Amino acid sequence: MTDRKTTFETLDQLLRKDEANLTRLAEVLEQEHRSLAGNDMQQLEQATSEKNELLDALRERAKQKIRLLAQLGYRPDSGQAVSDYLRDQAGADSLLMQRWEAAQKQLSECQHRNAVNGRILGHLQRRISRISDIIRGVDQQQALYGSTGESQSLTHSQVFASA
Repeated sequence: MTDRKTTFETLDQLLRKDEANLTRLAEVLEQEHRSLAGNDMQQLEQATSEKNELLDALRERAKQKIRLLAQLGYRPDSGQAVSDYLRDQAGADSLLMQRWEAAQKQLSECQHRNAVNGRILGHLQRRISRISDIIRGVDQQQALYGSTGESQSLTHSQVFASA
């Protein structure tokens, strides 16, 4: 079993990398937001690609952190928050806790920014769909709500019977 000090040092290194990636992710999400606002699809594609790379790196490090914490005795299925577990550990220094909490705050901010961008993208998709319906001559009165609550145009293949 790895000694506690080495494990905490490794956790600290992983959190430093998370901090750098989350800072960059926030910048990329802002770039994505500007791309959506300006309808710059090329910049949007670049931002999305970089965002996915950053998220993959963060996910991989999250797995590594959980494995390290498990070596210390943390049980992910216990329902205990990692921050509470680290706080309870005598060897968890305050700097590690500060890094953990800062990373969690950054992650929460990035999730919020991503949700905002998702809503903007959804709005743009609905707008394009309405324009497409107009071009195809689909009557806006023939719209139904689907299982997700989204408005869906009624097409001839969806008509079960007509009066």
